[in-house]
Amino acid sequence: MARRLFVSAVPFALICALAAPARASNCANTSIGKVPLTDLGTGLYQGFQGGLYAGGSNHRPDAHNAAGLVIANAMAPLDTSGNPDPVSGRIVLISIGMSNCTQEFSAFVPKARTDPLRNPSVFVIDCAEGGQAANVINNVNAAYWDTVASRLRGHGSSPLQAQIAWVKEADRQPTGGFPASAETLEAHMRTVILIAKQVLPNLKLVYFTSRVYAGYATTTLNPDPYAYESGFSVKWLIDAQIQGDPGLNYNPANGAVMAPWMAWGPYLWTDGMNPRIDGLVWPCDYLNSTDGTHPSSIGRDVISDSLLAFFHADETTAPWYLASGVGVPVPNPTAAVEFAAFPNPARGDVAFRFVAAAGEPWTLDVVDVTGRRVCIVAQGVGRGVAEERRWSARGATGARAHAGLYWARLRVGERTAVRRVALVQAQ
Repeated sequence: MARRLFVSAVPFALICALAAPARASNCANTSIGKVPLTDLGTGLYQGFQGGLYAGGSNHRPDAHNAAGLVIANAMAPLDTSGNPDPVSGRIVLISIGMSNCTQEFSAFVPKARTDPLRNPSVFVIDCAEGGQAANVINNVNAAYWDTVASRLRGHGSSPLQAQIAWVKEADRQPTGGFPASAETLEAHMRTVILIAKQVLPNLKLVYFTSRVYAGYATTTLNPDPYAYESGFSVKWLIDAQIQGDPGLNYNPANGAVMAPWMAWGPYLWTDGMNPRIDGLVWPCDYLNSTDGTHPSSIGRDVISDSLLAFFHADETTAPWYLASGVGVPVPNPTAAVEFAAFPNPARGDVAFRFVAAAGEPWTLDVVDVTGRRVCIVAQGVGRGVAEERRWSARGATGARAHAGLYWARLRVGERTAVRRVALVQAQ
């Protein structure tokens, strides 16, 4: 179903200033029966196509990707006045969003700051804040924007130094059905991005992540299906820019610059314990036991590791985030090879299920987020039937692998499939 190009603002009221009292998570609700956008593809949800981008695709359109590459390759360190300073300037990466965003980005910050692959000019600052939902901060006079500026200055930076943002937002206590509620969130996020560009005039790149599974939630703060449907809000907003909406223009050659270039970051919603195609599941203990909405320490680690892997591997982040300027050589998943990992995230052994064509040689190995091989799990010749091999969460030396993010890589003939595996705790 075609989306309109322009999204008009939707009138709304802030119906509650405080969240409902917290109650224990409903860990029995392990599925809500929704299909992740990445798995839905060209399929429909209530008449709207899946995929992260138009046409049911999970890959950025070539022209939009190329435009992002131009911006990424031109990224340079700035001083606090926003002037180029290749010697002592910084490339500042921030977060914008609400409580989930700050909790997750706060777990990412120390990992990024100790990341041996990071460009030393890249400086990471958490500017998200609890309670700052999209329907709160979509006002240029909202106190949140003063907080962003003070956070930057408190870290020796300034609003003129911030060039990249990770954005994770939702509406507080949403109401109504789909698609109206998702369109409302889209309109709020659009305003948030336009304000961000005003407050942070050198903001050039924005990467979105929508909510994770919220089927365990027991409050009205932002339960599923709203968490799931927020993915459509992000998809539609990015697509409006790709389709040339002048109100979201990022290219000075096309007129007044209104917004940064926008794209998806990691997409992490999955249907609870019902595995995604790549094997991702979301157990109840990955969320706070009091409300089933905010991430637990385990969930924060999974999300922050996914962010780290994204900044290592994405074409539009590698030129400025990595010291080498070259992305970690991890191939993109391909539908040409059937391949899944279970459970994912895992606390111990991981099972890999795949089908290799009869007579084709295959190799299954695991690499870490730097691209370093951890071990070869198995090798063989395809039989044209489903097979399963297990990784014991050990490296080539037999030592237990550390908790974190890994890539399982299956090579069948000249084709390669990759699945991301989160190892939460080696047992």
